[in-house]
Amino acid sequence: MTERRTEILDGALAVLAEQGMRGLTHRAVDAAAGLPLGSTSYYFRSRAALVTGCVARLLELDLAGELPAFGAAPPDVDAVAAVLARVGVAMATDQRHRTLARYELSLAAVRDPDLRAELVRGGDTIRRLGAATLGALGATDPVMAADELAAVLDGLVLTALVRGPHEPAALAAWLHPALARTLRATPGVPD
Repeated sequence: MTERRTEILDGALAVLAEQGMRGLTHRAVDAAAGLPLGSTSYYFRSRAALVTGCVARLLELDLAGELPAFGAAPPDVDAVAAVLARVGVAMATDQRHRTLARYELSLAAVRDPDLRAELVRGGDTIRRLGAATLGALGATDPVMAADELAAVLDGLVLTALVRGPHEPAALAAWLHPALARTLRATPGVPD
């Protein structure tokens, strides 16, 4: 992705986080990115193209983030839960604007089948990585387990954004046991 496209999409994610889908206009993105008027529409001719670009940028950022490495030995439930808790803390704190933008896109996807398909494709990439970890953990159906775990993490992060806890240490202490319980409830994963 070119530097200007990245700059525009990062501005678009900021607009989504601050103003929601209704606020996502080419003009608002130009202002958020500090670019001359017309820059966003030059790279993204339609709002649909801009939204698709946002989905691609979120996936790019997710994949560029720190992916858990568990070494040669199979991971254990507590190690996986700890990593997921760190991810959840980051989603609710350092990456808050990105998480809010993702939720805005997810809500819009309820009514837009094309956007839903884009989000599912991007989410499938992340879930495949999760399924591989859960398979190494011993899950009998790692794909289903990854879907369930992603839903639990999304729900916990959304709750944290709305109600708290907001302090990273408190958030990690709240997330870890819930994620460990979910992992232990996964068929095939030893207690």
